[in-house]
Amino acid sequence: MRRTIACVVVLVMAFMARADDGQDAVREAIMKGIARLEKGSASYIENRQCFSCHHQALSIAALQSAKSRGFKVNDENFKHQFEFTLESFRPNLAKIVKGQSIPGGNTMSAYALFTLESANHKPDETTAALVEYLLIKQKADGSWPALANRPPTEGSIFTNNANALRALMVYGPDQDAKDADELRTRIDTAFAKGRDWLLKNKPQTTEDKVFRLRGLVSAGAEREAIDAARDLLLKEQGKDGSWAQLPDREGDAYATGSALMALRQAGVKPDNDAYLGAVRYLLKTQRDDGAWIVETRSRPVQTFFDNGDPGGKSQFISFATTGWAVLALLETCPIR
Repeated sequence: MRRTIACVVVLVMAFMARADDGQDAVREAIMKGIARLEKGSASYIENRQCFSCHHQALSIAALQSAKSRGFKVNDENFKHQFEFTLESFRPNLAKIVKGQSIPGGNTMSAYALFTLESANHKPDETTAALVEYLLIKQKADGSWPALANRPPTEGSIFTNNANALRALMVYGPDQDAKDADELRTRIDTAFAKGRDWLLKNKPQTTEDKVFRLRGLVSAGAEREAIDAARDLLLKEQGKDGSWAQLPDREGDAYATGSALMALRQAGVKPDNDAYLGAVRYLLKTQRDDGAWIVETRSRPVQTFFDNGDPGGKSQFISFATTGWAVLALLETCPIR
């Protein structure tokens, strides 16, 4: 009997006539997305020498999630992506601990730690250096601004704050660690300032709202604040099940996939009506090649290069979109 991966049954009931068809549709979409992520990430490390938030962060997160749910993943490629991430920073650790030598600034350092956590990487000298970088770069008001405005992935202070707070929590020293009192105090102070910044500032874009919610959860904010941020995000879901990056734009898979992952972090279950509607939207908008395409709205700050991914000049945001979409679909499948 063919081995299948059992996904949430109620998902099927919401928009498919037969349970087997629904499971197969989600499973097929995930597998096509995994293949797309593996191909694009493998090509990227042949063309570039530094870590990227789109090709490493979202690939590693999605592939690790897929592995934990019984999907077949190219372990050799996963290992290469992980090692590529580490080697992007290891040669410059002496400069990084001084707040230097990270071209993507706060966004890159925080997403790098997001990536290493996704791969279940234990604290080491690389994570320690990246944490020190974030401690140095935090502003007096508690924020971690971006170096460039390249929405949606780069430019939102909320994105940086959420990822930074999570990184400080995961990769700071244990409370009982020896000879770490000073560092623990610095991290606790930075954490409190970052949490306060999230609580005081109002999000504007969907990216802001997504990562404000994620950040409040990571920061252990009061349930009332988390619920309000969750409800604000839910209220902006479109009738077709999607979220839009901006109020005057149509819904897209980037905003939708990232919104679903924030909602999951806040406790929304994948059998929730809003979640089911968004999954249906993702299944309808995936291309045959496994990708979800989103048109870029950023002005390039680097010379464009073609990595061979779908989307032309929009291939990098589309690659990140595919990562978020696959992550969101995987949440409908149980961890094994």
